[in-house]
Amino acid sequence: MRAPRRVRLDFVAPVHEARGQGIALCVLGVATALAVGVAFEMKFSERNELDATLSAISMSARPQGPAALRSAEDASAIERELSIPWSQLLAELEAASHDSASTIALLQVEPDPTKRIVKITAEARTLPAALEYLQRLQKSPLLRYPMLESHERKKDDPEHPVRVKLAAEWR
Repeated sequence: MRAPRRVRLDFVAPVHEARGQGIALCVLGVATALAVGVAFEMKFSERNELDATLSAISMSARPQGPAALRSAEDASAIERELSIPWSQLLAELEAASHDSASTIALLQVEPDPTKRIVKITAEARTLPAALEYLQRLQKSPLLRYPMLESHERKKDDPEHPVRVKLAAEWR
């Protein structure tokens, strides 16, 4: 068996051949960084010019007269939509459904923010269950004057549920 060769490591000896390559690599890195910086500055100034142009166009294109009035009406309509107390309203309808022993299935809740009215479409197993649900809604502190608008028995369904339409004002 042969003896392994000895490896001689000299950690003190200076390395002359890598110095030139290191300097060249450092110069290349600095040049690349400068090129990226110049390109960034050009794109940044281009973006600022486009922003200035866009703001000038938007200032000159603002609606005047009837169009401005229309946008104010749109803003008012959006404000009315956002003022609907959705979380309280849905929580109240859900609580009324649970109080009715879950015999009510809500199908549609449609608010009218201008009149502050909510229209509810639901299905119940029986008409007395629907009327019980209506009575529970009449006790609600959030809803005023809940009323039955219409009801019909679904004959095409084997269980013959009653579909009711209710309307109420919210406070």
